[in-house]
Amino acid sequence: MSVQTDTVETKRLIWFSRILRWSLGSLFIGAGIYYFDDGAWPALLFGGVLFATGFFRPKRCLEEGCEIGAKP
Repeated sequence: MSVQTDTVETKRLIWFSRILRWSLGSLFIGAGIYYFDDGAWPALLFGGVLFATGFFRPKRCLEEGCEIGAKP
């Protein structure tokens, strides 16, 4: 969840990440249910993982900084 010291931008980033993961997870779950007879159980599993990780607080661009490529 959000911490008391979070700025408005941090809260927006957290909610954007959550909504994106919940939406993509729901999309994969829906596709997995629709095509289940054709063997789409991996889509159900992947969608479930995406949906569940939407409840976690992202750390990559919040606490550690957003430096993707470290320069020596």
